[in-house]
Amino acid sequence: MLQKPASSADPRSYDLHLRSGTRAWFSADHGVMLTDDQIFWNEGDKKREAQLADIAGVHLQTGTIGENTIASCRLNFRGGSTLLVTSNNDRGLQDDEHDRLYRAFALDLHARLAALKDAQITFTAGFSATRYRFGEAVVVVAGLFFLVTPAVLLFITRSWSMIWTLCAGLGLVWPLYRVMMANAPRRYDPREVPAQMMPASQR
Repeated sequence: MLQKPASSADPRSYDLHLRSGTRAWFSADHGVMLTDDQIFWNEGDKKREAQLADIAGVHLQTGTIGENTIASCRLNFRGGSTLLVTSNNDRGLQDDEHDRLYRAFALDLHARLAALKDAQITFTAGFSATRYRFGEAVVVVAGLFFLVTPAVLLFITRSWSMIWTLCAGLGLVWPLYRVMMANAPRRYDPREVPAQMMPASQR
């Protein structure tokens, strides 16, 4: 974990997984610290830091891996670099401990950024407009194939097997629909972090 800075007000550390710079998506980097005016993180064997005032944008998003909901917070710095902090555990999956830690980090970060004077930071959430429109189309096609078609066949054949097919289809379509609705592209106020952008167990 990161060491406490010699002088900073109310520093807090969060042992969350992250990716920065050119590090691979599945990098083993973890550990981020917030103070009133700086953020510190680990990048391999190096210690990185930046001023909170150097953050140009914060972007929140959620996604699913099977039954797991993973939340992420991407920081875009004015120099063009980025830092992605995620809620997954060491195996890349969801667990309650990391969910709680991620929520605490996200709320702490937003509170500190909201307290900055004259900060020019853009707060956005969800998918890009293009990705969201594509996702909506996928949901419609999946709904027609996995829900409407079995429902019509059930009505025609009166076969109980169609009920199981319909239930299985609902199990496939509902998580996709839920993620799409949570990730509608939008801006938000840092004093009101969208609950949909938190891990499922912390909403």
